[in-house]
Amino acid sequence: MAVYLVEMFGVSLALTMGIELAVACYLLRGAGGLGIAACFQLRRGKRERGRRWGVIVVLVNVLTNPPAVLFCWLGRICLSAAEVPVQLAVEVLVVAVEAYVYRCFAGKPGWGIERPYLLAVAANVCSWLGGRWLMGICGRGF
Repeated sequence: MAVYLVEMFGVSLALTMGIELAVACYLLRGAGGLGIAACFQLRRGKRERGRRWGVIVVLVNVLTNPPAVLFCWLGRICLSAAEVPVQLAVEVLVVAVEAYVYRCFAGKPGWGIERPYLLAVAANVCSWLGGRWLMGICGRGF
């Protein structure tokens, strides 16, 4: 059971971070970063402004993904007929939390997040759809 839980949480977090970083790179590419490596540069020069958002994307996902996976898993166990509605309700809460965190950092100089709500919605829609697609292809419903 422990291996199952580690696999469930680990795979979900890795998949979510990968997809949401890719979406953030696409949406925020004009903010000074041209790739995943550039997103994590924390220096404070003119050339490096706006490249710190990769750190926030990772930290926000570490904050929101494990509770979301836990609630969806418990919802699937307790309310098996309402799996997708439970997932959608959890995703709405996750989007709200992530948008709030992104908005808090959007006002600070050097973070390069201009549309925090769009980033939260687009990243979560893509990661949710990517997870649903992968579960269908792999046949694994964690």
